[in-house]
Amino acid sequence: DTNTTARCSEVWTSSSRPSLLPAGWLLLPSMALSISSSHIPFAAPSSSSHRRPILAFVTRWPGPDAPPLSLSFFSPSPRLEHRYWNKKRRRRGSSPGGRPPPAFVVAASTADYYSVLGVPKSASNKEIKSAYRRLARQYHPDVNKQPGATEKFKEISNAYEVLSDDQKRAVYDQYGEAGLKSSVGGAAGAYTTNPFDLFEAFFGQSMGGFSGMDQSTFRTRRRSPITKGEDIRYDLTLEFSEAIFGAEKEIELSHLEVCEVCSGTGSKIGSKMRVCSTCGGRGQVMRTEQTPFGLFSQVSICPTCGGEGEIVSDYCRKCAGQGCVRTKKDIRVKIPPGISKGSTLCVCGEGDAGPRGGPPGDLYVCLDIWEIPGIQRDGTNLLSTVSINLIDAILGTAVKVKTVDGYTELQIPPGTQSGDVLILAKRGVPKLNKPSMRGDHLFTVKVTLPNHIRF
Repeated sequence: DTNTTARCSEVWTSSSRPSLLPAGWLLLPSMALSISSSHIPFAAPSSSSHRRPILAFVTRWPGPDAPPLSLSFFSPSPRLEHRYWNKKRRRRGSSPGGRPPPAFVVAASTADYYSVLGVPKSASNKEIKSAYRRLARQYHPDVNKQPGATEKFKEISNAYEVLSDDQKRAVYDQYGEAGLKSSVGGAAGAYTTNPFDLFEAFFGQSMGGFSGMDQSTFRTRRRSPITKGEDIRYDLTLEFSEAIFGAEKEIELSHLEVCEVCSGTGSKIGSKMRVCSTCGGRGQVMRTEQTPFGLFSQVSICPTCGGEGEIVSDYCRKCAGQGCVRTKKDIRVKIPPGISKGSTLCVCGEGDAGPRGGPPGDLYVCLDIWEIPGIQRDGTNLLSTVSINLIDAILGTAVKVKTVDGYTELQIPPGTQSGDVLILAKRGVPKLNKPSMRGDHLFTVKVTLPNHIRF
């Protein structure tokens, strides 16, 4: 169907000399590509305009002496390629006349490394090195503050890393970026060179003449993080009176302390730390993923050394290389007067010791309070109910009531009605951090009526 065909405009061979391709078909997975003219001259294109993810192979060939064809599209998976050729060989057998099998297509690079560095494909190593030196200085993020400078710097570094290596360059020239990815084991998510490390290795620690800038800004050094230890939570239940007037409680705590043998290093006495082989002592790794939109890089903490850049070569026997040992300890916690239910007290430095000699975490004591019958708390005030008979309500009386200070007398004035509130001033809860200021104890009067009245 001519409506579902597409014109092939760029086809080339691996040979440097131009060749002619007779009219024929290029079969695609979901469409057919028609060559309309009888003969189409083709040679290696100068630009990387082929970026369509299309799988193609040639079914008609110029002749037995024609060079193998190569199209720059997305490559099929190795499993698909292997399955296809096994099927073709079983059906047709070997190619007659020494004709080479059709060449599968290779993925087009999302970025032409030669164009990124601004050099031709025939550029020498010296020219590539000179171009990288010039562009790296121009687009380094600490020199160029324009948007996109960082991404441009990464592209330049990726291009130089490939083109400066003869083996990688040969694979890239023949198969493009996808061939390089599969041949060098560069699967998505693999660790690759940090562009800033490449910059430092190229220019050296003097930064190649970058004047007026702090060298530490450019260099990627081994991280020496000082990590604080984990915090500990301890639940403590107080008596009602302890929450009102304060107390000092002793608790038994199990936490991590610094190992006395290795002083928190985790290594055996006399042994030395060795540089992490995963990150090379930097404490960080860069993961580069191949996506339809290009290469995306992400820097994260090294999973092997945890960001320290060093690994213990010979572990301490007491702490097994952890630098900490678990011990039990008795700690006295001071409860301030007027503390409320649900409050949390922080005891600094009583948590777990930090890794590799880091500072300890904190102890957080979460408080709960036992309730007592007859007294309820409302902020700094206390609430209670007192019951009296009708005669006492009419004539007045004095009754004993329970308070946090003990039993005391409460005066009932004559004519008291049910629901009236009587106050014992300064018999409530001390204000937190101001124990001299106390709330009140409020008593709600309940008048009980007799069931029978005698005359």
